[in-house]
Amino acid sequence: MATGRHRASVASADKPPGTDASYEDAAPPYDEAPTTINVIITGECQQGKSTLIQQLSRYANAEDLSIGIGDGNKACTMDVSAYDLQIKLRSFQLVDIATGKPIQKSDYSDLVALEQADARVVEVPNPAGAAPTIRFRFVDTPGLNDTHGEDFSIMSRILGRATDLGHVNALIYVRSVENSFGASFKTFFRYIQRSMPSICNGLIVVHSCFKVDRVDEFLADANQRLEDIRRDAFEAATQLELEHFFMDNSPDPASPFAIVQSLNEIHRLLSHLSSQKPLPVRNFKLLKTEAMRHRDILVINALTTLGRRQDKEWNREKGTAEVLRMTAASAEREIGKLRNKIEAKQTHLRALKTKDEILLGKKSCVGHYSFVGDLLFQGSLNLGTKELVYDSDYPITSVTKTCSPGSKWLSEELRGTSWRGEIYGNLFRDINGTATFYTTNELKNQKEIRLLESVVADMQDQLDVKEDALARTAELATGGGGLSGRLAELGDNINRIEALTEMLGQDAFDMTLWPAVRGFYSQQNLPTADEIRNFVKVFDDKVGQLL
Repeated sequence: MATGRHRASVASADKPPGTDASYEDAAPPYDEAPTTINVIITGECQQGKSTLIQQLSRYANAEDLSIGIGDGNKACTMDVSAYDLQIKLRSFQLVDIATGKPIQKSDYSDLVALEQADARVVEVPNPAGAAPTIRFRFVDTPGLNDTHGEDFSIMSRILGRATDLGHVNALIYVRSVENSFGASFKTFFRYIQRSMPSICNGLIVVHSCFKVDRVDEFLADANQRLEDIRRDAFEAATQLELEHFFMDNSPDPASPFAIVQSLNEIHRLLSHLSSQKPLPVRNFKLLKTEAMRHRDILVINALTTLGRRQDKEWNREKGTAEVLRMTAASAEREIGKLRNKIEAKQTHLRALKTKDEILLGKKSCVGHYSFVGDLLFQGSLNLGTKELVYDSDYPITSVTKTCSPGSKWLSEELRGTSWRGEIYGNLFRDINGTATFYTTNELKNQKEIRLLESVVADMQDQLDVKEDALARTAELATGGGGLSGRLAELGDNINRIEALTEMLGQDAFDMTLWPAVRGFYSQQNLPTADEIRNFVKVFDDKVGQLL
């Protein structure tokens, strides 16, 4: 292609954001992050999750990875698989074959029309020296909304795999630009909001099948930006402004522009991922499937039978004792129950009063510089400075910021629950920046902590009164010798059984227990008595021994 066709800058008004022929700079990785950036990739069947990992492996020069691709409406990725990639962050540009120089000026249609004889894709030299290399672990997951109808079972396996990671930096949802954000997406998002509250507000959306010729058609037919349409559709479904990436996972090998666009969007995605803080998985909750709840019922039935036996024996022992001693035994049983409640509340308090970071949300600024509108009509050489303001219901403890080439964060001010920042656009460049906001688990749950502390104090006062009354009753009944040890033991057993039965009746449980109970919940056959006993021991060893 002759160089005379390169008429206008790629930063023109006809160019959607993210379509630069090169990507010169990137945000540095988060300095305090662990060695590995853990990323979970989710989405429905046939939306491009596995092809995204394939394109990531090509970018990392690790194309020998064996990654299955789905066919039709059935997920090919049936298991939760992890792929470790050492990736050097680098950007790419188009070089004119005829002149050997980077292509700097052309309209979008001309770039789409480039062929292999016209241009080639080359790495952009890094003026700062060697590009940073970061270790990523991408977790590929089975597709949701498959023909087997196992979405919630799949989500359980996804969250179970997250436990093994220790921490998660980001959650990616992949969806083809051909599909809307309908009922299946909303079901998935509601599940993530309940089970992963510390990360759901920072969900990263990757729009796959973002072909350059498709973008060109939108610009030519309706002068619309396809990515703006997709952003608006997502915000209408969730009322959230999150980070979006527009990806062609399988660019046409005969189109240099398609290839450079895909590689540079991968670069932008990896740069953003590297800035995300590690979030502990202990804040995640595993929501039970119908099959898991059915197995819980079998365990609860066994516990109910055990509780009846213990209660019958307790009543028999009580009937042989003196009235005063039985009054004391009842009081001791009530004290044991009250102690268990206090301990449960204190355990909940300890879980709330941690410094674990929770992602509050994000604020993005996207501005498009137009040579026609801004330069010719308004005489503006750039978009100037844009102010972003973020207000939270909770104190903001830290902020991470990323921006695209041609954009620069100038200043920021953080005051309690409010943040204000300014981002600047260079000459003839778009503005594209994102700020991510975090707080701590303790700060977010201040109201609940104060309420729990008041409840625990009241319960402790009740316990002191009951213990004083018990001591006086026991002394009167035995002359200071105490109550029947067997009655006390039986009362403690009954309290433990009741507490465990109540816990198993809940629809979610601690993620950290998943490795120990995975085998029990994964079986298809009815559990044996030994399997139920071993399952119960995970939660309460003493109750398990009674079974």
